[in-house]
Amino acid sequence: MPEAERPWGLLGKRVASLKKRVRGRSSHWQAAAGVLIGLPLPVLILVMIAIEWPLGGMISTLLCGPTTVVAGWLLRPWFEELPRKKQRRIVAAPIVGYIGMVVLFAVCVMLISPQSRALAAMLLFSAWIFHSLTGTQLEPSRFPYEHLRWRLGRAAPMRVFTMWCALVGLFWLLPYARGQKEYKAALFGATITLGLAGVAASVRVLARARRLRTDLDRHAAELITALQELRELPDADRTKQQFVVQRAWKALHQTLKNRVDTGVSVSGVFVLPSATLLELERLVLAVQGSSGTDARAYRGVTARLRMICMACSGRTDTLT
Repeated sequence: MPEAERPWGLLGKRVASLKKRVRGRSSHWQAAAGVLIGLPLPVLILVMIAIEWPLGGMISTLLCGPTTVVAGWLLRPWFEELPRKKQRRIVAAPIVGYIGMVVLFAVCVMLISPQSRALAAMLLFSAWIFHSLTGTQLEPSRFPYEHLRWRLGRAAPMRVFTMWCALVGLFWLLPYARGQKEYKAALFGATITLGLAGVAASVRVLARARRLRTDLDRHAAELITALQELRELPDADRTKQQFVVQRAWKALHQTLKNRVDTGVSVSGVFVLPSATLLELERLVLAVQGSSGTDARAYRGVTARLRMICMACSGRTDTLT
């Protein structure tokens, strides 16, 4: 059967044709369609909770994912026509919506737990697994410096919340072991151990985020000072200062490559997106290579470094 006549090939052609027709409409028409597609389900979730039907709310929460993707695609042309200031305010909407969906999902699961503890436990496990594997990838990459303070403050508490969802699910599964005589003696000890482990892990995640902010603030300030000295020193001393800039940048670069809420590279919220990190590296190397004479690169890199310091100010702990 030719590729064009296969069912998936025909479906792909129809989807491409539909996308082309929709994009041919005005941006306001697409935005209105996006709102009509994306708004009803969140309202339905609140209605399901209000009428005390958590299963319906949970199903509606799961359906929010695909409808949100479609609504976001429709809203994109309208969003790109907005002024930069308004774009900066709106770009965080997807992550705010995601946080709201996770919290509502957990609430719905808690409401159905009296009827089926095992089902509720599995659903709480699924919330933790989803956040660990894909939820952290929803972080917007636009305006990375402007949203850095909020990103540094949000990632760790969200990680702790989903981790406790999994622990509560595990607590709900433990009572099923009471029917086995050999498990009765260890059940109480296992419950206490899991609770203490959860508290310790939560403290560790929050402390990691605070230590990361401290290191970012210190290394960014050191690099600003090194770049300033590179511009002000006599020509005979600038070669030595270039190595100082290189060491300061290496320390900051290693810190920026960390994840905010976890030490695992495949999961967690980035400090800065890869493209933004490459741009910052290019500016630093331009100032270093020109011995501080590239005024445009110097202004650009110092402005970005100061925004990093501002994002970390007031949330550091220099005693750690």
